[in-house]
Amino acid sequence: MENTNGFHLDDVIHHLKEYLPVQAPLKDFVHHNTLHAFQSFEFHEALSHASSIFGYRVYLSLKEYRKLHQNGAITVEELNRSIANRKGSNAIDPWRKLLLEEEFADYKIPRIGFLRSKIIDFSQIDFDVLVHPILFRIIGSYLDQGIATWNFPAQEEGLLASLRKIENNGLASFFNTKKARLLLFDHETTIPSLLAYYFKNNTALYQQYLFDQQFAHPGWSGMFSVLEDQPVGLLDQRKTELKEIIQLELLLELDQLFLKYGEEWKGFDYDFSKYAKDLFQINKLTVEDELYRIWQEAYEWTYYHSVLNGILDGNHAFVDQSKPIFQALFCIDDRECSIRRHVENANPLAKTFGTAGFFNVAFYFQPFGGKFFTKSCPAPLDPNYLIQEVACKSKIKQEIHFHKRTNSLLLGWILTHTLGVWSGLKLAWHIFFPGKTSTQVSSFKHMNKDAQLTIKHEGNFTEDGKQIGFTVWEMADRLEELLSTIGLTEQFAPLIYFVGHGSSSLNNTHYAGYDCGACSGRPGSVNARVMGSIANYR
Repeated sequence: MENTNGFHLDDVIHHLKEYLPVQAPLKDFVHHNTLHAFQSFEFHEALSHASSIFGYRVYLSLKEYRKLHQNGAITVEELNRSIANRKGSNAIDPWRKLLLEEEFADYKIPRIGFLRSKIIDFSQIDFDVLVHPILFRIIGSYLDQGIATWNFPAQEEGLLASLRKIENNGLASFFNTKKARLLLFDHETTIPSLLAYYFKNNTALYQQYLFDQQFAHPGWSGMFSVLEDQPVGLLDQRKTELKEIIQLELLLELDQLFLKYGEEWKGFDYDFSKYAKDLFQINKLTVEDELYRIWQEAYEWTYYHSVLNGILDGNHAFVDQSKPIFQALFCIDDRECSIRRHVENANPLAKTFGTAGFFNVAFYFQPFGGKFFTKSCPAPLDPNYLIQEVACKSKIKQEIHFHKRTNSLLLGWILTHTLGVWSGLKLAWHIFFPGKTSTQVSSFKHMNKDAQLTIKHEGNFTEDGKQIGFTVWEMADRLEELLSTIGLTEQFAPLIYFVGHGSSSLNNTHYAGYDCGACSGRPGSVNARVMGSIANYR
């Protein structure tokens, strides 16, 4: 643990990781609450706290709320009820005047970023412009999963060790000054020793600056944080430590400072302590806070009552479902609810159920010819089971444009002037006549419907001990858990469907957000097929 005059680096790193977003690589995707650090607070307190720290806009503006009120989206009755609930029935008139007439500031100055902005103003060096492009390219190359033509060297030794090897063997350098480069090679260099250039011995500012720095790019920092704790987030794993990305960024920032002030520069003489802030101080409740809370609650209750009244006023004819013609299990995805309602409305004798889209079978999946295993269950789970795709006769279509030799000097030049022209014509054609291509990512390509799956365990295991397939008892156990959880324990229909869902995309890197979150951002097709086979097993 690096301690410097009351500054405990490990404690600060731990605290920083609590607030950074859980930004995992898109290999295993699941929606996550980015404000997880505030989950211990009551709802409105959490919003106020997050807004004060990060400057997030957590409510609509007063102008927007007032417009909703004028349009009837927030009724007079619910607004009065909201005031009475929070301030008492005798306070309705004065608070209505504040809500409808008074003007208040809509924006809070965030605490995060304040200190670093003062250093940037003082030095007249924009670290974001000068440092981030270099930093992000280094990190992206280091975490590369096979897209780059050349591999990042010495990956297994860590980020800084890899950079030392590059700097030692390369003709060019990531640094502009000799002093910054020497600090990289000096194993006595620590994060506190680098921060001393900014604040001398005023360690009280160290934590605030590190939060400012890392939240200038929360995605990259959050990803390093996640991979440090969960290295399986990468197929081709890397040694990742949040400390190393912090130290590298400090070195790149100091490189710019040495370039401006000279390599004999010993640090700032200016005292930045007047810009110190308690980042996590709990705010006192203000009039503005109360206004936003009243408006938001009135808005929500207006909507709730309109929906509930619509349900009560609807026509709910009784349908005897004691003998359904079929039953279907859908993932509890936001789109599936409307499909379920449509199915049951189109045929009242059909009955649908909602459940997590991995259908209670957690496993890793290995497609035919695939080198790596992919998780097909909720991201936090680490199952000890593997389902393999075998006996697949179809071949993956290849696109010559993505051959590794297209980046070579001679062949790359030739292909650019030959196939490149054809690529341009294909691109123009697909703009006006879209269609499937070999580069398209589609849930239908996740598994070949004609291939076989190793669902039943035949005594085989992988080299790392994963069991291939499920035993009969394990099959029965998972099926029983699934059906009892959704209440399907009697009156079985002749046909029962397991319906997974997925997505397709040609150029959206975030397409996994439209796949199944219960399957780590992958289609639920394999899980649906596995559970269907288990249910049919005799």
